[in-house]
Amino acid sequence: MNWSRTAQYVSDILALLLIIRLAAIRVRLPGVYRVFVAFLVFQLFDSLAGLALYAFYRDLPLDYRLLWMPLQAISWVLSLWMVYALLSEILTSLPGILRFSRVVLNVIFALAIVLALLTVLPEYSAAGGARFTDPIDRVLIAVFVLNRAVAMAALLVLACILAFILWFPVEMRRNLAIFSVGLVAYFTVKVALLLARSYLSHESTRLLSTTMAFVVAACFAYWIVFITQQGQAVQVRWGHSWRLNEQARLMNQLESMNTALLRAAARR
Repeated sequence: MNWSRTAQYVSDILALLLIIRLAAIRVRLPGVYRVFVAFLVFQLFDSLAGLALYAFYRDLPLDYRLLWMPLQAISWVLSLWMVYALLSEILTSLPGILRFSRVVLNVIFALAIVLALLTVLPEYSAAGGARFTDPIDRVLIAVFVLNRAVAMAALLVLACILAFILWFPVEMRRNLAIFSVGLVAYFTVKVALLLARSYLSHESTRLLSTTMAFVVAACFAYWIVFITQQGQAVQVRWGHSWRLNEQARLMNQLESMNTALLRAAARR
């Protein structure tokens, strides 16, 4: 039994079911889910295109990898866009803080990308990219390394967002909380497995790819089960949920900060 192919098929089927599930929710979903659906559609297209290119590569006039590699840039853009959209939705009830946090997020994004890119050359060297004589193989290794760098940048930004909402008890819809947890798990595992792919032996590549496909499938199944129509109406708070007095004090601080930032913006 080809576990790698099976894992990919399971992941693709669950991605399609998740798209249908999100479309079936009658309550109008906010922008972050539309970006998420675009991300899922592209992931499904990327997987099917990869399978088709691999199956018919002998009939193609050029190396199929030259067609697959440019597609990854779209995945990188959608991944980072999804994190931006997530922040906007989390802070939608606090427009003053949202305006300020976007400036902070731009700085965090820049630092996260720079930090992630600083690890590219050591990882490329560890993956043995320089040892390949075929330039396409070298570029392919570089694409895998950049894929991990973008996932790490997204994960670092998500960590900053979650640190904020854990400290300040920001109220959000239950669906959004569920989505955030799944997104953190997705990017954490993706970064870990892509790093392992670079630093472990090439014999482990197929095993790591299969593991990644099953983990992605598990994330899709989690979202299918727990993102519901009712979850759009239920509000939850993570930060200081075990200390209600502290939660109320921090919420007052947060609302005062939001009001002050709105007044400051109005004076300009």
